[in-house]
Amino acid sequence: MNLNKEQILHEIAAKYISGSDLEIDLKGSEVQLECFKQLLESSRRLKNLLDEGKNYTAIKLELSEKKNLTKRFQNLTGFTWKL
Repeated sequence: MNLNKEQILHEIAAKYISGSDLEIDLKGSEVQLECFKQLLESSRRLKNLLDEGKNYTAIKLELSEKKNLTKRFQNLTGFTWKL
C-alpha cells in the first residue's frame, strides 16, 4: 500500500516540478505536508535554474537546500524521494 501511495506522490510531484499547477488534497501531518510543499518548491526552482542555464553557484545552493529537504521528508514520511 505504501508503494502505491509513494508512486502517486511522485507522479503528482513530477507534474508540479515540470510546471503544472495542481490543486490536490493530501493527508498527512502539518509538518509532513509543509516539508512536502517546501521540497516541491525547491525541486521546481532547481529545475528552472538548470533549464535557464543559471550560474553554478545558484544551482549548487538550491541543490544543497533540496538535499536537506529530501532527507527531512524521508525521515518524516518513510518515503524514498526519487525526484
